[in-house]
This record gives sequence, C-alpha cells and structure tokens, in this order.
Amino acid sequence: MLIQKEDLRRCLISKFGFEEVAGSKHEAVLIFVGGRKVATTRFSRSQRNIDDTIMKLIARQIWVQLGYLKQMYNCARFREDYLRHLVQNGHIS
Repeated sequence: MLIQKEDLRRCLISKFGFEEVAGSKHEAVLIFVGGRKVATTRFSRSQRNIDDTIMKLIARQIWVQLGYLKQMYNCARFREDYLRHLVQNGHIS
C-alpha cells in the first residue's frame, strides 16, 4: 500500500498532536505528553510516497505496529486511543 508522505505527516500533526521540527535535514515530527517528548519520526524531503517498509519504520519510531499506524492513517484510531496505547505499553505514565 503506497500512501502520500504529506498525507501521513499531516495526519500525525492534525489528528494526533505531533509537532513539526523546523530546520532539520529531514522533515521531523514529534509528540510531547505532559511536557515530555515521547516519540519522534522523520520523513525524507525527497520521497513523495511511502511503502509498507517505510511505514514499519515510522510505526516502530512512534511505538505502534504497522497495522495500528494504518488504522491511525485511515481514521480508525484517534488521539485518545493512541495515548491509551502508549500508557498500556509503558511509554508514558
């Protein structure tokens, strides 16, 4: 499944509360919970489409599995679900 890099990046920012990091070599987004950085992922500036191989890497960086990331992208998961997942897996308390 190929998806547009920009669509996934926008999804993480607008739906899940990730923030953009300006000025880096790659387009980076990160999420803070309770003032603590929990996860960071980066997108290549040159790549336009993302395949499952890259999606797996992004999923690992934000502490989910590929299927979960696809659900996030397809609006089957929400910010509250993601935060609950992070708590259940010990990434935040």
